[in-house]
Amino acid sequence: MPRKRSALTVAVVLGLMALLPFAAGVYYAHAGSSLDARTAMRWLLPYLATIVAFIGGVQWGRMLARGQASARDMTLAVLPAILAWAALLTAAPWRGLLLVVALLFAWLIDEHGARQGWQTRGFLQLRRALTLVVTLSVAAIAWRVMRG
Repeated sequence: MPRKRSALTVAVVLGLMALLPFAAGVYYAHAGSSLDARTAMRWLLPYLATIVAFIGGVQWGRMLARGQASARDMTLAVLPAILAWAALLTAAPWRGLLLVVALLFAWLIDEHGARQGWQTRGFLQLRRALTLVVTLSVAAIAWRVMRG
């Protein structure tokens, strides 16, 4: 009989897999020309917007599953996705900056969720690490774009 893995273990594996496009983007941006860096940014930013929206859905799910879905917290969980969508409508460099702000805002909502009791410690630690790697990856690619 197959061994059952914990939800956190699965989340760690899937979270690491979700970082692969960012690692590829950093490599592509720094191994090639600044045009390659712009290309990497162009295909990573919509992916980042999708991730921000996904995080909001996870937050809602955790709130509802724990029976702690206040209107305020549910509203907060939607705002990063709206910001991410609006960011996609802007031009560079605002697009990347606003998407990172949306990601960081979503992370702060998870921190708030831990204090409210609907976010678990293990998941929060994972979110911190993933958010840091994504933020640094976008910064590394943006630096390559600006450096030319």
